[in-house]
Amino acid sequence: MRKTARMFTLALGSVLATSLLVPTVIGQASHQQPKSDSQMQKSAQTVTIDGKVSAVSENSVTVVDSKKAENTITIDTNTKITKGGKAATAADIKADDSITVVASKGEGGALTAVSIKVG
Repeated sequence: MRKTARMFTLALGSVLATSLLVPTVIGQASHQQPKSDSQMQKSAQTVTIDGKVSAVSENSVTVVDSKKAENTITIDTNTKITKGGKAATAADIKADDSITVVASKGEGGALTAVSIKVG
């Protein structure tokens, strides 16, 4: 009888220990830092546009994306432009160039380029 009681106590102790440890381990594995309001706003306020240049000037670039939508994006002094991995200017962008633009959304949906990658 003592042997059965001892085995029952050991089994009960194992179950109890497991039930205490498993939720802690699961909680640690699935814990993620919530995004701050500014992080969510930043990702919601930028868009990425891939396409071909249909027109370009010193202050803007017009891109036609894969859905044939035309997007005119303002270029300002803060826009980072690269071509072939090197720093470039708006003058280095030509019609029919393939580009990727990351742009911030302003009032009324106006887009201002944060970065333009040519090629």
